[in-house]
Amino acid sequence: MNHAMSGPHSDLPLDTVLERLKLTAARPFEDARPIPPEVHHSHTFLEHERGTVFMQEWICVGRSDEIEGHGDYLTHDIAGVPVVVVRQADGGVKAFVNACAHRFSRLLANETGSGRKITCPYHAWTYDCAGKLIRAPYMEMKEGFDASKHGLRPLHVEVWEGFVYVTLADEPAKPVARSLMSLRDNIVGRYDMACYRTVMRETMIWNANWKNLIENFSESYHVPIAHGKTFARHAKKPEDYVCGEDSDHYSYHRAAQPSDERPGAAHSANTRLEGEWRRTMVDFCVFPSHLVTLMPDYLWYISVQPAGADQMRATWGVAVPPEVLADVSDEEYDTWVSDFRTYMDTANGEDKPLVEALHLGTASPLLPNGALHPIERNLWQFTRYLARVCVA
Repeated sequence: MNHAMSGPHSDLPLDTVLERLKLTAARPFEDARPIPPEVHHSHTFLEHERGTVFMQEWICVGRSDEIEGHGDYLTHDIAGVPVVVVRQADGGVKAFVNACAHRFSRLLANETGSGRKITCPYHAWTYDCAGKLIRAPYMEMKEGFDASKHGLRPLHVEVWEGFVYVTLADEPAKPVARSLMSLRDNIVGRYDMACYRTVMRETMIWNANWKNLIENFSESYHVPIAHGKTFARHAKKPEDYVCGEDSDHYSYHRAAQPSDERPGAAHSANTRLEGEWRRTMVDFCVFPSHLVTLMPDYLWYISVQPAGADQMRATWGVAVPPEVLADVSDEEYDTWVSDFRTYMDTANGEDKPLVEALHLGTASPLLPNGALHPIERNLWQFTRYLARVCVA
């Protein structure tokens, strides 16, 4: 598939696309319509959102427990900028552009790893975990070379509820914790996501716009129809879902399943959750691109990036609370993880053709007006967010 393909929406002027996004976002929810198709397909809008969204906003790069030890690291790519996050000796976390301060070769190729030093494979310039240049072979031949002025380029980083966020902005508009205070205090804080332990991490590439996955994840209207092999088995009905308050920074919906006796409910040793929350799922999106299904017995997160107007890259992972993990013996662990991965692969396999079909459908020059179901309020909230950050 040609991911630089052109269509009726691909080459529209940016002003036209922004005006249509603005008009759609201005509609009240009762008369809401889907994101305009040109917002998914316009090449000029893709470049615009890279600057206004991905170069400015906080982006999830993974889980804090993936980098527990001094020198453990995660790499990620944000809007074409290679990023590395490293655990420090004092337990803190620092983030840098994953490029050598010499001639900008990418330093770390693996998605995860560990090492007290970071050495460039090209000319062996070497940095400590704090980004300081500690070795530059033969640079004493350059008069006046000052190693202290040639460290790695730092980036802002923040850990919230066990998730690691990085922003490329020189001056972030607002800390993650402050932006998500209401979400934590009123909804997700009771789960203590930071105690969940990561058991898998994968990256997938789908032939769709990154926003198509945000749309799909942000509504559970499709679950009874599309997820018969996986999530539909929790037996939640559309009328069970409650959509959360409007926010500039997040959206969510939640629903309780009917029974405490099936997967999706809290373990008997879980002392954090009470009442209906012991069997309640929360699906939330931290704008722009961090998606989480949070359940009493596991969480599934996805961090989405555009790889073009017609392709997206998504890093996803699964984490489980300690009381669930305690029930898995060392002998059973590999099989248990393999079975869990098969389940998640099945769920992704159910979603992939639908998300790609959504992208293909919106490429049409002729479309109906569109409409949203009452439990699709999160899609309207995301459209409003996108217009707020993209339309001057």
